[in-house]
Amino acid sequence: MRRGAVAAVAAANVLPRLTASRELRSTGNAVYGNNDVTFPVLREAADWLQLHSLTDAMNTIAFRTIAVVMISAPLLIFSQRTTSAATVTVTIVGNYYGFSFNPSSVTIHPGDTVRWNWHSMGHSTTSGSPGMPNGLWDSGIRNQGAMFTYTFNTPGSFPYYCTVHGACCGMTGVVRVMGPTPTPTPTPTPAGRSYLGNISTRGFVQTADNVMIGGFIIQGSQAKRVIIRVIGRELIPFGVPNVLNDPTLELHNSAGTLIASNNNWQTTIIGGIITADQVSAIQNSGHAPTQPSESAIIATLPPGNYTAIVRGMNNTTGNALVEVYDLQPVF
Repeated sequence: MRRGAVAAVAAANVLPRLTASRELRSTGNAVYGNNDVTFPVLREAADWLQLHSLTDAMNTIAFRTIAVVMISAPLLIFSQRTTSAATVTVTIVGNYYGFSFNPSSVTIHPGDTVRWNWHSMGHSTTSGSPGMPNGLWDSGIRNQGAMFTYTFNTPGSFPYYCTVHGACCGMTGVVRVMGPTPTPTPTPTPAGRSYLGNISTRGFVQTADNVMIGGFIIQGSQAKRVIIRVIGRELIPFGVPNVLNDPTLELHNSAGTLIASNNNWQTTIIGGIITADQVSAIQNSGHAPTQPSESAIIATLPPGNYTAIVRGMNNTTGNALVEVYDLQPVF
């Protein structure tokens, strides 16, 4: 096992367990990637796993393969014809789970063009690194339906980012321009590591023994810093009915001991492993809830089993989402 691996979040192996009345119902196990991450498949809860691939360049490869097939026949007749430049599309997406360029890495050749299409509002494509633009290109902040293109004429590696979400949310990408080769066959981008960004589950929170319970495991030899949060009202724009208006969050260790709690993330409850105000840390994590009535906890947890319990304030009920994010992902 790698140092600091986590079975609950990101590249650190997350194992969610959702129980009702303290009874786990599963239909099997599924294993993802090369991280030995095992997930029980739940029958009565809707789990979302967002698996981000850092090396999805297949669209570029497919386009070039087609271009070679279509042009190779005319070359037999007209020796003057050459392979035309390609245009590769990158989609700018943003939803409840995060913001990204899809694919985040593309490999092209000199003379090729990258076209960014906006499927989400309030983003830019800007050359350079977060906070350090290099002036090569800058689309400015654009909204859904917009398009921006840039033609790359020299080989090299060209990183870029979103000026709004690059630093806070890791919304970055890279264009790799290959040098001249003796064959028109494109070189595929080497396969990279995928990582699990977060894990979450939604359920109807009731009272007494019918509260929502989510379990996760941190593995390895070092502690892992995570954020656990629960949201209710934030689900309304996504069409979720009967939301839990004021969810509370408890974090228990493997012995069942309460080690942290929260009710309204903008007010820190000191106690257990929480020894200082967490509001700024939650805001800077990039995963702060948008509603003040939601709850969140940041914790640095040693390897072990942990349980998050969600209740409604004053025994209220409703739909809620509990999730765990790794704040120290390993790439």
